[in-house]
Amino acid sequence: MVVITLLLNRIFLPPDQASKLGKKYIEWLKENPPDKTVDKTLCIFATSTEDGNVMVIGIGQIGKGKEKEALSEATRQNIFLAKEIDGLKYKVDVVLDFTEAYKILGMDAPEI
Repeated sequence: MVVITLLLNRIFLPPDQASKLGKKYIEWLKENPPDKTVDKTLCIFATSTEDGNVMVIGIGQIGKGKEKEALSEATRQNIFLAKEIDGLKYKVDVVLDFTEAYKILGMDAPEI
């Protein structure tokens, strides 16, 4: 079984702010180069929400034991973007792999 821990970052914004998001994200990357030992981007895509907003979703693979650092970095990035872009909202989740999820319960994962 392949086990990975994922970072799921969702950004919601009005359609008229989408190009501004792209520009600010590039600015962020120039000042904050990604540390691929913490989080490696697997994909980024955009879609729409039922209320007509844009939702940008980023999925990254978190390095082993780097959950706190990945969550902290994504939150810093989102706060930067939210200060710069009117109407931007975000939600970040860490999706734990099977083994890590059991550790939170104070248990060893069963073999499957």
